[in-house]
Parts: sequence; C-alpha cells; structure tokens
Amino acid sequence: MPKILHMTDLHIDDFPENLSEMAEQIKGMDVDVFLIGGDNGGDQGITGIVRLLKKTYPEAAIAWVMGNHDLWGNPVDHLWRDDRHSHVDACYLERGNLELKICTVVGTYGHYDYSGGDPTIPHEIYEQYRFDDLGWNDHHIIRGHRTNPEIARDLANRFALRYRRALIRGLPIVVLMHTLPFVELNAWERNFYGAYGTNGLIGNEILTHDTKPIALFCGHTHNPICVDTFGFPMINTGSDYNRVRITTFHFPAETGPQHGT
Repeated sequence: MPKILHMTDLHIDDFPENLSEMAEQIKGMDVDVFLIGGDNGGDQGITGIVRLLKKTYPEAAIAWVMGNHDLWGNPVDHLWRDDRHSHVDACYLERGNLELKICTVVGTYGHYDYSGGDPTIPHEIYEQYRFDDLGWNDHHIIRGHRTNPEIARDLANRFALRYRRALIRGLPIVVLMHTLPFVELNAWERNFYGAYGTNGLIGNEILTHDTKPIALFCGHTHNPICVDTFGFPMINTGSDYNRVRITTFHFPAETGPQHGT
C-alpha cells in the first residue's frame, strides 16, 4: 500500500524550529514518497529538508517545488533556468516528473492569474500588489516586463507538457503545487489576497483530460481544506508559520485512494 507524505510552507528561514517539528511528526512512519510543496525557506531550507529526509528515509523518493517566498529576490526564470539546486538530491518537478513504478508525480510552483481574487478589483490594481490598505509582498519577485497572468500562463503551458507525458505512462498521477489550481482549495473567503493564490489555467489543463489525478496537493494559503469537487481528492495541507501540518495519503490498488491529515 504505497504511502505519500506531503509537507509545505515550512518557512525554515524564518522558523528554523519547523524542521525539527516536522521530523518529530513523521517519526516512525512508513513513507514511500515525500512531497515538499514550496515556501521551503529558500535554498538553505530545501537543502536542509531533503538532507533530513534522506538521512531518516534513505529509500524514499522525494519531489519538490518552490513557493513564492523562495522566489523573492530572484527572477521568475529562476524556476527552471538556475542550476543552483542541482546539488539537492531530490526530483525538482519544474524540470521533470518523478517517474516511479507506482505513480507519476507532476508539479509546479504555479503562480497566479488573479482568477481567485475579488472580481470587482481590476487586474491593473492587482499588478501593483496594493489596494487601499491591503498589500501583497511578491513585488520582491523579479518579473521583468511580464504581468502575473503572463507568468501564470507560461507555467501552465510547461505544466501541461509534463502532465501529458505522465498520461502517456498510464500510471496513477499525483499533482503537487504550491499555489492552487482551483479556487475551491482556498478555505478563506474570496477577497483581494485570493488573487495571489490561484492559477486556474493549470486547473483547466487537468480537467481537459478524462484521466484525473488520484490526488492533488497544494499549500500557500496556510489554511487546511480537503475537497473532491471534481471527483478526486484535492488537499491543501495548510501549514502555518508556527503550525506545522503534514498530510499522509495511501492508495491501495483495489479499494481506492485514502488520505488523512
């Protein structure tokens, strides 16, 4: 019975104690695949997380994506062009799928196309990251001359190629994102901040195909929720800065997927 464990939003750079808290929560578990969902704490954060997992679970597969905080101070192209993560002994999903005998893991950071925000606020306002006394700090991401929806489309197109490769394999597909492909995964009420959390283009790609994932994992909102709106489990593990949460998921071949948080 293969078991997947999802963790996200550990923010090791600002909350180093989250690494030991995560280690305590997973102690003694049987895990086949670890999924690390972004806002890991930058380069040092992901290195530390993977090193700990490799030490305690040397046989387990590990796949990971970045989060928006991991991009602060970097150009968006850092997601797929920078070689600084080549030393991390895990599958970086922005560059290729994790292809296992039991499943294929497809993933991306995701970004956002504003589809999850307040529809009465124009895109021009969202591009400024400010509305009245509300603000979002992703102005630290170096976008060049691209808008956020343009970046979201680029990531969605890249994801689509990898997702279709996974379909060809014919094995169960697991999707890992940092942001959300569907607004249903945001447990907060729809508002200004929600615009910076959803890339609906990726959700559209997933729903285009008859074969759906056996599970989809995300984070970003720091608020847990599990829904099956489209006929498969979608899980926002919802770790908060000082509240580490993990999700375990196992899928027996005959009885169907099961999960627990």
